[in-house]
Amino acid sequence: MATGISAFTDALAFGALNDVLSLFHEDNAYGRPNQYEIQILPPPGKLGGHDFRNISLKAEAVLMPGRSVNTQPKSADQVYGPTRDLVTGPLYADEVTMTIQSPNGLDERMMLEQWQELSFSKDTYDVAYYKEYVGTLNIHLLDMNDRKTFGLQLRECFPKSITGLNLAYGPSSEIIKTNVSWTFREFVNLSLDGSGPGLAEKLVDTFTNTVERSITANVPSVLRKLF
Repeated sequence: MATGISAFTDALAFGALNDVLSLFHEDNAYGRPNQYEIQILPPPGKLGGHDFRNISLKAEAVLMPGRSVNTQPKSADQVYGPTRDLVTGPLYADEVTMTIQSPNGLDERMMLEQWQELSFSKDTYDVAYYKEYVGTLNIHLLDMNDRKTFGLQLRECFPKSITGLNLAYGPSSEIIKTNVSWTFREFVNLSLDGSGPGLAEKLVDTFTNTVERSITANVPSVLRKLF
């Protein structure tokens, strides 16, 4: 009896391991840095007539922001032993950088500069209200089938810095690129809307299917050894 049960568990473990390994060998199991999508949403009611989808399509590179937590040691009432770090709040990256390919007319650059000009008056240099110049920036990772797998939404963002252009004689194949730094208040993880199961769900399904197959294939032989 013990031999039959042992064979059953060995087959189950071996089958589950093979299925999990095959899952990780699928192309869609790993995120790829060149599969992404950007959505730029300017302040509501502002910059009418501009299509920011062009900027999204021509974004050659973007740095997704990180986050850490501020801590301070709790040592005032502690006499012995190592101190404990207590969290005082989240700390987001200062800026998000983006590289945009620019056409001859530099339309994308002009749109970003007009966004900046929402924050101040070019005549009096008076500063506008905060809500008048902040927008939203969505960054999604995509799988090999262009389905969204992970996303961040940067809230209360605006283009803080637009770098100058380097003009020089050189190969005619080179194109003009604009580097933009976005500042933002916070980011949140975007929920997925039916874009398919994530890796954790796939692992659970894989293990469940392996268990079902092993039981179906091995229960008769195990029962024969029990009686």
